Amino acid sequence: MGAAYYIVLEKDIDGLDTTMDGMSLSWHMETLDALARQMGVRPLSGFFSMAPEELAEFMDGAEGIKPPPLQQFPAQAGLTTVKALLARPEARPAMHDLRDCERILCAAARQGIGWHFQVDV
Repeated sequence: MGAAYYIVLEKDIDGLDTTMDGMSLSWHMETLDALARQMGVRPLSGFFSMAPEELAEFMDGAEGIKPPPLQQFPAQAGLTTVKALLARPEARPAMHDLRDCERILCAAARQGIGWHFQVDV
Protein backbone atom coordinates (compact mmCIF):
# COMPACT_ATOMS: atom_id res chain seq x y z
CA MET A 1 0.00 0.00 0.00
CA GLY A 2 1.30 3.51 0.72
CA ALA A 3 0.37 7.05 1.55
CA ALA A 4 -2.40 8.86 -0.31
CA TYR A 5 -3.36 12.53 -0.41
CA TYR A 6 -7.02 13.44 -0.21
CA ILE A 7 -9.04 16.65 -0.08
CA VAL A 8 -10.93 17.67 3.04
CA LEU A 9 -13.52 20.41 2.53
CA GLU A 10 -14.52 22.87 5.26
CA LYS A 11 -18.05 21.60 4.84
CA ASP A 12 -19.82 19.02 2.70
CA ILE A 13 -21.33 19.94 -0.64
CA ASP A 14 -24.60 18.13 -1.34
CA GLY A 15 -24.17 15.58 -4.12
CA LEU A 16 -20.39 16.01 -4.44
CA ASP A 17 -18.33 12.84 -4.27
CA THR A 18 -14.99 13.85 -2.78
CA THR A 19 -13.38 10.43 -2.94
CA MET A 20 -10.13 10.12 -4.80
CA ASP A 21 -7.31 7.61 -4.94
CA GLY A 22 -4.55 10.09 -4.07
CA MET A 23 -1.72 7.57 -4.26
CA SER A 24 -0.22 8.93 -7.46
CA LEU A 25 -0.12 12.39 -5.86
CA SER A 26 1.84 10.91 -2.99
CA TRP A 27 4.19 8.96 -5.26
CA HIS A 28 4.90 11.98 -7.47
CA MET A 29 4.61 14.87 -4.99
CA GLU A 30 8.28 15.82 -5.19
CA THR A 31 8.13 16.13 -8.98
CA LEU A 32 4.77 17.94 -8.90
CA ASP A 33 6.06 20.40 -6.30
CA ALA A 34 9.18 21.10 -8.37
CA LEU A 35 7.00 21.72 -11.45
CA ALA A 36 4.73 24.04 -9.48
CA ARG A 37 7.71 26.06 -8.24
CA GLN A 38 9.05 26.31 -11.82
CA MET A 39 5.68 27.72 -12.92
CA GLY A 40 5.50 30.14 -10.01
CA VAL A 41 2.48 28.56 -8.31
CA ARG A 42 2.13 27.18 -4.81
CA PRO A 43 3.32 23.55 -4.54
CA LEU A 44 0.60 21.01 -3.79
CA SER A 45 2.28 19.95 -0.56
CA GLY A 46 1.83 23.54 0.63
CA PHE A 47 -1.90 22.84 0.94
CA PHE A 48 -1.40 20.13 3.57
CA SER A 49 -2.88 20.72 7.01
CA MET A 50 -4.23 18.68 9.89
CA ALA A 51 -6.32 19.36 12.98
CA PRO A 52 -4.00 19.74 15.98
CA GLU A 53 -5.69 16.89 17.85
CA GLU A 54 -5.16 14.53 14.90
CA LEU A 55 -1.58 15.67 14.45
CA ALA A 56 -0.92 15.14 18.16
CA GLU A 57 -1.65 11.43 17.67
CA PHE A 58 1.25 11.21 15.20
CA MET A 59 3.48 13.22 17.50
CA ASP A 60 2.96 10.91 20.48
CA GLY A 61 5.94 11.28 22.75
CA ALA A 62 7.08 14.60 21.27
CA GLU A 63 6.52 16.61 24.42
CA GLY A 64 6.88 20.37 24.29
CA ILE A 65 5.94 20.60 20.62
CA LYS A 66 2.66 22.37 19.98
CA PRO A 67 0.93 21.35 16.73
CA PRO A 68 0.02 24.25 14.42
CA PRO A 69 -3.64 25.14 13.93
CA LEU A 70 -5.64 23.65 11.06
CA GLN A 71 -5.41 25.76 7.91
CA GLN A 72 -8.10 26.02 5.27
CA PHE A 73 -7.12 27.30 1.84
CA PRO A 74 -9.21 29.02 -0.81
CA ALA A 75 -10.32 26.49 -3.42
CA GLN A 76 -9.27 28.90 -6.17
CA ALA A 77 -5.68 28.83 -4.89
CA GLY A 78 -5.63 25.05 -5.21
CA LEU A 79 -7.23 25.23 -8.65
CA THR A 80 -4.49 27.58 -9.86
CA THR A 81 -1.86 24.98 -8.98
CA VAL A 82 -3.85 21.99 -10.24
CA LYS A 83 -4.66 23.61 -13.60
CA ALA A 84 -1.04 24.64 -14.08
CA LEU A 85 0.08 21.06 -13.41
CA LEU A 86 -2.56 19.59 -15.72
CA ALA A 87 -1.01 21.58 -18.56
CA ARG A 88 2.37 19.90 -18.07
CA PRO A 89 3.22 16.55 -19.67
CA GLU A 90 5.57 15.77 -16.76
CA ALA A 91 2.49 15.56 -14.50
CA ARG A 92 0.94 12.77 -16.59
CA PRO A 93 1.63 10.00 -14.00
CA ALA A 94 -0.63 11.86 -11.54
CA MET A 95 -3.22 12.98 -14.11
CA HIS A 96 -6.13 10.96 -12.70
CA ASP A 97 -5.64 12.37 -9.19
CA LEU A 98 -5.13 15.89 -10.55
CA ARG A 99 -8.43 15.62 -12.47
CA ASP A 100 -10.17 14.51 -9.26
CA CYS A 101 -8.67 17.51 -7.47
CA GLU A 102 -9.87 19.80 -10.25
CA ARG A 103 -13.42 18.40 -10.05
CA ILE A 104 -13.62 18.73 -6.26
CA LEU A 105 -11.96 22.14 -6.08
CA CYS A 106 -14.15 23.57 -8.88
CA ALA A 107 -17.23 22.66 -6.86
CA ALA A 108 -15.69 24.10 -3.69
CA ALA A 109 -14.75 27.34 -5.48
CA ARG A 110 -18.32 27.78 -6.75
CA GLN A 111 -19.56 27.45 -3.17
CA GLY A 112 -16.78 29.53 -1.58
CA ILE A 113 -15.70 26.58 0.57
CA GLY A 114 -12.15 26.22 1.87
CA TRP A 115 -10.14 23.02 1.82
CA HIS A 116 -6.86 21.34 2.71
CA PHE A 117 -4.99 18.15 1.86
CA GLN A 118 -4.55 15.38 4.38
CA VAL A 119 -2.56 12.21 4.00
CA ASP A 120 -3.87 8.74 4.66
CA VAL A 121 -1.11 6.33 5.59
